[in-house]
Amino acid sequence: MYVTTFYSYKGGVGRTMALANVAALLAHAGKRVLIVDFDLEAPGVPSYGPLSCARGLPGIVDYILHYLETTVSPDVANYIVKCPLDEEHAVWVMPAGDNTQASYSDRFASIDWGFLYEHQHGYDMLEDLRRQWAAHDIGFDYVLIDSRTGNTDIGGICTRQLPDAVVTMFVPTEQNIGGLAPIVGQIREETIEQDRRIELIFCPSNIPDLFDEDDILGKALKSAASRLGYGNPAELEPPVTHIHHWQNMELLEQPLIVLNRSQSKLAKEYNELKTAIIEQNPIDREGAVASLMRLPQIYEAARRATKGQAATKVIERASEIARLHEGDGEIAIMAAGVFSTAGEYEQEERSLSDVIRAGLKTERARMLRAVARINLNKKEEALQDLKAVLSSPNGTIFEFRPAAQLLRVMADDPVSDALAIFQQSETRLSSKVVLSHLIMQDRRNHDLVANAFLAASRQNEMSPELRKDVTNALMLALIGAGRFRDAIDIGNQKDDENLAEQFNFAIAEWGATDTVPTDQFVALDARLSADDDGDPNLHQCIALVRGVVGRVDEALRELTRAEERITAGGNSFSCWTFTTHRSGEEFLKDLREMRETLQNGKIPKPPFLNRRD
Repeated sequence: MYVTTFYSYKGGVGRTMALANVAALLAHAGKRVLIVDFDLEAPGVPSYGPLSCARGLPGIVDYILHYLETTVSPDVANYIVKCPLDEEHAVWVMPAGDNTQASYSDRFASIDWGFLYEHQHGYDMLEDLRRQWAAHDIGFDYVLIDSRTGNTDIGGICTRQLPDAVVTMFVPTEQNIGGLAPIVGQIREETIEQDRRIELIFCPSNIPDLFDEDDILGKALKSAASRLGYGNPAELEPPVTHIHHWQNMELLEQPLIVLNRSQSKLAKEYNELKTAIIEQNPIDREGAVASLMRLPQIYEAARRATKGQAATKVIERASEIARLHEGDGEIAIMAAGVFSTAGEYEQEERSLSDVIRAGLKTERARMLRAVARINLNKKEEALQDLKAVLSSPNGTIFEFRPAAQLLRVMADDPVSDALAIFQQSETRLSSKVVLSHLIMQDRRNHDLVANAFLAASRQNEMSPELRKDVTNALMLALIGAGRFRDAIDIGNQKDDENLAEQFNFAIAEWGATDTVPTDQFVALDARLSADDDGDPNLHQCIALVRGVVGRVDEALRELTRAEERITAGGNSFSCWTFTTHRSGEEFLKDLREMRETLQNGKIPKPPFLNRRD
């Protein structure tokens, strides 16, 4: 059970309206919600739409008076009523009392709160009330308390004794901010003195939705954040929610906006407030996910601001959430992401290992654990994970692609390791496509890859996207193996709009006939833009096309662009050798050979084209 108080120093900020709408949103999200109307002087909860079922019923005042008369806490269930929102959803309400009767104000005024606390164990009575909420048969997930305004005894009960979180709502005026400041200070002191976390959720509300030429609102909000101490992105604090004034006569009827106008701006802002509340409740799975999504950003902001304590709190929060949701694969992976951001690789590895042991999201978890193990210098364990991912029958391209890239970097003999996985019958075709680019670093493997993909291309169960990837890899393998006529047969099915396929087809024809297919290169030249800001291979291919059609100066400029884009440790496919993963040094060598050929006035014919089938 998570208790949240809605508090405002002054009225007129839309506090009760916000509470009622957030309660409806929580109920529609499957949460069991109890609303407690602790605004005893001016109860307002039963005024809102479906909550009217609580009007005229006994509540908080009657509960406390019964205790004063008997010194025994009554059964709270006798003061709680179910209020259906629709056929499927409901909230429960503990009203202030029957304020429709003239006697209500006398009954309320008869409660001496100071005497109750000092001589009648009032603190213990309210603690028992909280325990009864938690033990109620409904099993409430959330209790939302509507607190009285101002600095009062009741306000202290609602803001410091009962809640886990306090939503402080205010219009950003001097009166509101000045009045709120000491209340906020008392809540923070309670958190320190009692060693219990009371989250403060700041919610500027009833904000004018007008053009602010002089930035009056912006200055007021900035002043409020400074004086009340919130809004620092480098601190682990709830997100700030802004609720604007909604000019609509329908408000006079006090409906639940989130039900009647679910797509309105106001409904969306109430939903943001709901998220801000549940994010503070680590037990709530939806809130845990929302929190984990924000934690990496907070950590990065804390790192930039060199706030070590805030960074530690982020790690502690992620650890708490992971512990509370043990066995939840998605949450464990998200927590691992926080640990990764924080450089806590041992925690990341442990979290991901828990996911794998539980058999949840195994391929993705293995991929991420491999990265963590690399950071921990556990090379052999990382390689085991990478190989397991690439040979998995359940993996996807989103795991296969990064796993192959890391295998190339980490393995002592990546081509041999990739080839061994490629040849396993259970390895998925999408993994083989990724591995083929690694295997074809060695030209001796082109035939093997070509034969495997020729067989696979005859299958009818492939998705269009996978078939396209297989065909592209097959073309590269056939051309690299010198099997140009086989490549032409495949290339006859090419997509005329795909420049890469057109380029490969032209190369295959050149190799098969030993004659430049001039028309095809002219067509390519017309479609290739000199402004393309691509990778080294793209500019190398453009240079080859320009050189073949006689535009030597442009070809030389493209070679320069290709050279400028070579990165340290980077690898590229080279159309000069038709091999994959050429290192920066090898690729530069290919570019220099092309440049020398062009400068000697020759057509830049790739040397491998002399191998004809």
